[in-house]
Amino acid sequence: MASHQRGTGALLRQAGVQLQAGDRVEREEGATDGTAIAVERAVPVVLEADGRVLTWRTRAGTVAGALAEAGVALGPFDSVLRNGLRAGPSDRLDLPPLLVAAQALGLRLAEDAVPVSVSSEQVALMVRRAVSFTVVEGDQPQPQPQPLLSSQPTLAQALREWDIRLGPGDEVEPAVSSALTPGLQVHIQRAQRVTLSVGGTETVVYTQERTVKGLLEEAGIVLGGTDRVEPPVEAALSQDLRVRVYGYAEQQFVESETVEHGTVYKLDPELAEGETERVVGTDGVLHHEYVVVYEDGDEVSRQLLDEWYDPEAVDTVVYFGTPDRVQAAHTLPEGLNVVRVMTVYATWYDPASAGRPSSDPSYGITSTGVPVTKGIVAVDPSVIPYGTRMYIPGYGFGEAADTGGAIVGNIIDLGFPDGVSPGWMPRWIDIYILGP
Repeated sequence: MASHQRGTGALLRQAGVQLQAGDRVEREEGATDGTAIAVERAVPVVLEADGRVLTWRTRAGTVAGALAEAGVALGPFDSVLRNGLRAGPSDRLDLPPLLVAAQALGLRLAEDAVPVSVSSEQVALMVRRAVSFTVVEGDQPQPQPQPLLSSQPTLAQALREWDIRLGPGDEVEPAVSSALTPGLQVHIQRAQRVTLSVGGTETVVYTQERTVKGLLEEAGIVLGGTDRVEPPVEAALSQDLRVRVYGYAEQQFVESETVEHGTVYKLDPELAEGETERVVGTDGVLHHEYVVVYEDGDEVSRQLLDEWYDPEAVDTVVYFGTPDRVQAAHTLPEGLNVVRVMTVYATWYDPASAGRPSSDPSYGITSTGVPVTKGIVAVDPSVIPYGTRMYIPGYGFGEAADTGGAIVGNIIDLGFPDGVSPGWMPRWIDIYILGP
């Protein structure tokens, strides 16, 4: 611009530049380039602090510089709002482009930021002083808590500032939305995390209740007369406790099993020597009546109430005649220590014909506890004592180690294992009792 004016003010007026309070003008004369005039504008500021409102123009570059000009000092927990948004002391005083954009987009200002009326060019600063408050957790006696400081507007923001986090079910008094006021006392009652298992379904519950009973009532669980709870309803709750409700049910039913009939031998004096008659028997059915208790669907106990036969097993009866004399047409092994010769009626049996089902734990076990196999002989212990060794022609060596209801007097039963065809015909025979 060319001008005949010599004074700085006249030059600025000629250029249409109006100076305001706080603006700074610098003039530099050049030998060939003419005169250069630089105008540094002051920023208009409205400051609200400690109940005062100050307005001035400043060339301070930062928030801290402007506050220093106004004689306002910040404490460790005090905060500053710049046009409604929180700013740090070292932040630029004038509105940076991002802040202008944020305000243009209508981003939420601080909750208590109600700045005084300002023009579009002004920067509004608000100093928020920290206040003290205390936090008490739980309902147990404890030492007096240390006061905390915060300049946040609400209790929720102050708790976040101090990293005091609230979990599900925690209760706070007053409400977290309350304004943070000087001397505010905050009570936090922490909820307890409990795993509640009902009917096999587990749920994590956060509760303020203090007993198992209170927890169940809170969850709307009504116990039946046979339901059981672990731990008991009067027990106190604790963090991460597992409370389980067991549902009980009873069922009464009858189980039945077939009882195979046996074979008994009876002497019939009217029959001739070597003559027999057979009366075929029938199997029976043994019934067991139980009451069974279920817990969450699993059987936990079983009690036998009654058992009966319907029908009862009827043994096959083999009647045999009495011999006049017994012929011993056989050769004995050498070296036998025979102490006695007995005339007996010898039959045979195996585990399958002993009268017990294969599911019975005692299946195939003799009265002396040894398995039925070849060499085991069932006897009447009053006639042939247990442990007696003997030799039976056509069978071999045997030992008296079992008995039975049909084995009476001079009747013996020769043992064979399952699955073996004995080829033995019941008959009268001489046996040889052996000594030691």
